[in-house]
Amino acid sequence: MHSEPAIEKHQVDEVRNLQRELQALAPQVTARMTTSIRCNLAPDDLKSFPEGCKLVHFVRHGEGHHNVVQREWRGRPTWDGLSEPYTLDNDPSFKFLDPELTTRGREQAEALQARAALLSVDLLVCSTLRRATQTGLIAFANCMANRPLSVIASDLCHEIGGKHTCDKRSAVSQLRLEFPSVDYSLVKEEEDPLWLDGMTRESLASLSHRAARFAEWLGQRPEKQIAVASHSAFLLAIFNAVFTTDKEQTCSWFGTGEMRTVLLSFAPFQEST
Repeated sequence: MHSEPAIEKHQVDEVRNLQRELQALAPQVTARMTTSIRCNLAPDDLKSFPEGCKLVHFVRHGEGHHNVVQREWRGRPTWDGLSEPYTLDNDPSFKFLDPELTTRGREQAEALQARAALLSVDLLVCSTLRRATQTGLIAFANCMANRPLSVIASDLCHEIGGKHTCDKRSAVSQLRLEFPSVDYSLVKEEEDPLWLDGMTRESLASLSHRAARFAEWLGQRPEKQIAVASHSAFLLAIFNAVFTTDKEQTCSWFGTGEMRTVLLSFAPFQEST
């Protein structure tokens, strides 16, 4: 279910190229995994599935302030086709550090509440970046009000990191104060380890291997139904470089505020070849 066109006009070619690069990385990524993970689109209300499988509801965060700024920046007639508003040369004061949701972004998260309320989610996993955490907490607010729901933050499902100030997370001590209902015990470093030197963008290979570690971690969790609030590049990586899918729509770009439900099947790699 898309709350907007899945790919904004200024991103079409970029997304197509990213998808091709990620799919080319898949053999390298899966060669280092211990499990093969098959991914199929599933209805939200799927009640019965084989033991060892998991029903996972992947959510891309709602619109953030950085999304608006990028759209406006790239829409200028003088845009050079390469620069971004949130690199250190354009944002030396970190004005766009770990941005929050816009009013529209909050509305997109709220629009998921009715759908999320019908789910039997046992665990909500949020990226450590504010916009994803806010989206997860808003979208699943009714679930948390009606039944116990653990909420865990993980750097593994962080957006592709480095170079862009909007993709540098806040210090964990600050996030704990802002989101007291979230468990940050898995986050071991106070500052964002993916920020690197501030000038270097995380490689697609690094992102994909991180996504693979996250996917295998999901497979080891005891919960059968899990929600994950994350980001566009991370989701594109996990669906194209990690999961095995047979439908193009399964691994397509996520629009802001989109939730996609899939059934994940895990099998030891030696048994899947």
